[in-house]
Amino acid sequence: VFTNGGFEAGDLSGWSTSSDSGTASYSAAVAGQTTRASSSNGGLSSAIVSPGVDANTGIQTTYNGANGVRVGDAVAWGYGGGGTIYNRIRQTGTVAAEGNGSAGFLYFAWAAVEEISGHSTSQTPFFQVRVTNDSQNNAAIYNVAHYETDGGAWVTAANGNGKYSANSNANDPLGWNVVAVDLDAAGVSVGDSLTLEAIARDCTQSAHAMYVYLDGFGGVRPDPVNTVPVPATLVRMGLVLTGLAAARRRKA
Repeated sequence: VFTNGGFEAGDLSGWSTSSDSGTASYSAAVAGQTTRASSSNGGLSSAIVSPGVDANTGIQTTYNGANGVRVGDAVAWGYGGGGTIYNRIRQTGTVAAEGNGSAGFLYFAWAAVEEISGHSTSQTPFFQVRVTNDSQNNAAIYNVAHYETDGGAWVTAANGNGKYSANSNANDPLGWNVVAVDLDAAGVSVGDSLTLEAIARDCTQSAHAMYVYLDGFGGVRPDPVNTVPVPATLVRMGLVLTGLAAARRRKA
């Protein structure tokens, strides 16, 4: 359905982004674009990310493959920026038929990270991930949204600096949620137009940060992989051991 293929192109091709104070103002990414600047705090509203570890919570920055995207940034972490900022990304695609003529499934993965604010519910950081059917009056076929105070939605990071989204699948990396939308069951027809949108909003008081990682879009369920890069020292050790083994074989 979606053309980006899980951001494996290495840029924001096919996506539109917005950084605003409450009213969306989307603009389409240009060829090769990898980031979108924040509207007011000097950071990045959205950015292509590679496999690694989130500095604030320790969760993985991608779910699988070589690239994902982060919507929102951490400039507000430690009060490095101010103001309520909404960061958004979206893409619209037309549903193509599966081999059996059905609409099939839409898969994607997301993980949310927020700075602990301690504010009242409506003032805390907020995020939303949703899919709407534009051909059927923008009906929501998937919608998740949470504030900091929503019970059961968050896990506090070991360092106590932030929270990451809770998930119920022990086989998935910490913080990541894999979505499998049965389009036929959701009343989606071949040819319908769907829009996927993610929104990350800092808190309304002093810009405690919120951001969302997205990855794995497509018609095939993404499998979680160990995306954390292997330290260079271990790579070198592996090469040394391989060399020693080869030398022993030659000697034998």
